[in-house]
Amino acid sequence: MIECYLWALGPLVEPDHTTGRIFLAKITALVSILDDIFDVHGTLDELESIVNVIERWGISDEDVVPNYFKFWFKTLLDLFADIEAHVSKEGRSFCMVYARRGVKELVRTYIKEARWYNKGYIPTMEEYVPNGYVSVGYPLGMTILCCGMGEAASEEVFQWLFNQPNPNIVVAGSSIVRLMDDIVSHEFEQERGHVASAVECYMKQYGVSKQEAHVGLNNLVEILWKDVNEDILQPLKAPLPVLTAIINLVRVMDLLYKDEDTYTNAKTFMKEVITSTLVEPVSI
Repeated sequence: MIECYLWALGPLVEPDHTTGRIFLAKITALVSILDDIFDVHGTLDELESIVNVIERWGISDEDVVPNYFKFWFKTLLDLFADIEAHVSKEGRSFCMVYARRGVKELVRTYIKEARWYNKGYIPTMEEYVPNGYVSVGYPLGMTILCCGMGEAASEEVFQWLFNQPNPNIVVAGSSIVRLMDDIVSHEFEQERGHVASAVECYMKQYGVSKQEAHVGLNNLVEILWKDVNEDILQPLKAPLPVLTAIINLVRVMDLLYKDEDTYTNAKTFMKEVITSTLVEPVSI
């Protein structure tokens, strides 16, 4: 959980963002668990039922879902009740419509990947990235982040965030996260059974080696950073504090996934960052 809180600390640094950090840390933990359910633990039939439950936002007696998911879903509902109580006091109950929509959009991408894996299908990059930038969880993270930003995130901000097509900073920023995650974690994930990552998709589409795919994907990450920077320099659609928080959320990924998956392997660089940030006193 402490790793999730560190992740939330990156974009929400102000003292009055305490509650927002807690919300973002909790949704990060829940998304990590749900991701593992779809990747490892659930059968395709179970996953289809899970998606139906989340789409309806409720479990009925007819739903055949694992008991561990029932516990997960209750925890999600409890978290959303806490978020709703908080934003209602601020007169921002509209946040919840978008928060629920974010979860539903996330599981739609999860089930698409599960179907790909079940069929042994390796998608093209043009198929994979538009799905993958949502399945990495960052659009949902950006939504919960905005729930915790108070008046800075008005309803117009949420409308902008969910506009179709999604804003460039959301697409580019989340795509950076997707590609960086895949580059450093794809070998471990393929060993345990996982949908083809961007690395496998790139290798198949362009007929290149793993090393060449890494180079190509890292080059794409650099291009996407230019798109993010362009949006942050032209803050026309959303307030600068919101854009800054979004880009800082992406920067956390750049810190923790630069050379390895330190979120999964928290005993490495992540431990040093946690200690220096949250444990050791700051010298004055």
